[in-house]
Amino acid sequence: MNKIVDEVLRRVSPSPEEEKKLHRTVGRLKAAIDEKKPRGVESMLVGSVAKGTYLRDALDIDFFLIFPPEYRREQLADITITLGKQILEQWMVQYAEHPYIRGYYEGYQTDIVPCYRVKSAREKLSAVDRTPFHTAYIIHHLKEEQKNEVRLLKQFLRGIGCYGAEAKTEGFSGYLTELMVLKYGTFAGVLEASQKWGRKVVLYLEEERQQFDERFVFVDPVDASRNVAAALSMEKLEMFITAAREFLREPKITFFFPNPAAPIPDATLKEKLRNFIGIVFTPPPIPDDILYPQLRKAASHLATVLEQHDFHVIDTTWYADGEAFIAIHLERLTLDEVKLHMGPPVTEHEHAESFVEKWRHSPHAVQKPFEKDGRWWVKIKREHVSAVDVIAHHLNDTNLGKNLNECKNGMRIYEGAQLVEFREHWYEYFSDKYPWER
Repeated sequence: MNKIVDEVLRRVSPSPEEEKKLHRTVGRLKAAIDEKKPRGVESMLVGSVAKGTYLRDALDIDFFLIFPPEYRREQLADITITLGKQILEQWMVQYAEHPYIRGYYEGYQTDIVPCYRVKSAREKLSAVDRTPFHTAYIIHHLKEEQKNEVRLLKQFLRGIGCYGAEAKTEGFSGYLTELMVLKYGTFAGVLEASQKWGRKVVLYLEEERQQFDERFVFVDPVDASRNVAAALSMEKLEMFITAAREFLREPKITFFFPNPAAPIPDATLKEKLRNFIGIVFTPPPIPDDILYPQLRKAASHLATVLEQHDFHVIDTTWYADGEAFIAIHLERLTLDEVKLHMGPPVTEHEHAESFVEKWRHSPHAVQKPFEKDGRWWVKIKREHVSAVDVIAHHLNDTNLGKNLNECKNGMRIYEGAQLVEFREHWYEYFSDKYPWER
């Protein structure tokens, strides 16, 4: 394990030269921001760069502009974006609770984000107002030797696909990894502790606690009303616990740097996709944290529509990178033209009479209702026998989410082998090995 840990740190820790270059850049960036910010507004370096826990190949600079409470929200956004446009290259306006600006400064990706000055995180006026307190807490409590322990945990989580609290991943945030190292001391200590977590886990660093509904809770030490792990899905939590157990049993470098999923020959992949149907489209220009919940919602709603038309849904999946798609795995893509429709028991005379009367003259019935095993039955024609027809007829009246609804005119229906073009997604999807086993 020691050899592996040394190799990981060699690959993810910045060199002294890289740190010097970064700190010089941060200094120049802060000077540029301070020159243009209004009087009374404070600039603060936050995030992993400020805390010294960043990974060498995942390096972003985050500056917050901390405004007095008398500023209106629109002013926060306008001032921040105007300032950012003057300082950053290749800038883009992003949207969270407040609009903010992202671009590049001397080659480093940089975010400049507005927030309010408050006395404590509990008095926040917006969610991002906590961030300066998070940064200050970690700087004050994390020991110098623990910074590399955080780097090890972050890279481990990246390697197993569980790092990042954004909606795309639903994993562990950077702040959560730092708190876990504070809680358990070391990277290995976190892994060992995870093997003792039960069905309900409540972790905390300060004494103050309150009740939370989630199965896994880490109480925010700067705001006891917040669960830092609220975005963590049970799938990613269980993946981490499994990976930790396997790593402790047999340490391997592939837990940190996994090999890609093995390619699948196109002929084999087309066969695997035989009973998939999907919609393919250009996604709207919205942040992933807005896009991915809508993709998940759209997949669920389309699956429900298919099930309402007697198609058995096995699984759903989605993807967005340039092009987006939502795919649904069905037991079959086509159904028989006629289905047997169950009616009430013959002893329920009123319901039985209504059922027989309804279907005796229905143009959808292929024969008159009949009795069998104490119930009434009727054979009827299905409205749709093809999954493609179901999607084509019901896409426009299915709620896919606010932004995806606006993309419906550009959506194409793909079935089976047509989905093969998204190979990289399918290689991961169909892989029967954990990332570290490849």
